[in-house]
Amino acid sequence: MDESALRQSLRKLIDIDNEVYSTRMAFVFCFGLSAFLWWIPVIGPAVAGYVCGRKTGSMMKGFACSLIAGAVLLLLIRAMSALLLVHGGYPNVPADEAAKAFAGVTGSIADYLQTFFTPGTAYLNYTGLGVAAVFGGVGGILSRQVRKETAYLISLGATEGAFRPAARSMQLYNANKELGFRSFDDCIEQQNMTTNENNLNDKQKGRKPESARAPEGRPVATTVQTVTTTVSGITAATQGKEQSKAQGSPFADILERTEHKKDN
Repeated sequence: MDESALRQSLRKLIDIDNEVYSTRMAFVFCFGLSAFLWWIPVIGPAVAGYVCGRKTGSMMKGFACSLIAGAVLLLLIRAMSALLLVHGGYPNVPADEAAKAFAGVTGSIADYLQTFFTPGTAYLNYTGLGVAAVFGGVGGILSRQVRKETAYLISLGATEGAFRPAARSMQLYNANKELGFRSFDDCIEQQNMTTNENNLNDKQKGRKPESARAPEGRPVATTVQTVTTTVSGITAATQGKEQSKAQGSPFADILERTEHKKDN
């Protein structure tokens, strides 16, 4: 694996805001929080499980993810205890008694390991694992409930203040503040009055409103249809031609030249 691919993988792993719900990141959170807070009875595993459940977004995923993360941590603690505490007499003696045989950095690690065991015994304490799994399910339930409430509020249109703050002008309007005009209704009323005055002035001057005026710059062309029939020696085409000339039709000259060609 080259350096760029490794950097990209680490960035994807560390980027906690990449996804809203992520089982992978939920496992990382639960494992890390459990490792740091397991020594606090009940509260430590509960916090780790709750965060895991909220990140997964589901009750079953939160329960399973926190249970697996806690189990992996306990297996790692057992393996480390077998390597370190064995020099203090573990497992033949209780874990807390075996940890007293060490000093310095090794003694600090041994003290940390013995917090995972039941006091006075050489057996791991699985109470924290159960607490983490239960609170993982609770966090998943609350996460799903938040999504349901959000969808319900959106369906009702009640999004003001919950998701996106209203514009400043709308906030001032709702607070009965002046916005350059007294109120939005007054502004609309003034606009309607201006429109009505313009229409009244047009009527008084005998002009049509702009909406009723025909668009300028487009000549209106009329087509005169002629039907050729012979009535008393005078053709209807000739009559149509004469009518076209009288009306100033742009097609009169074309009709005259066509008739002249037919006669020739």
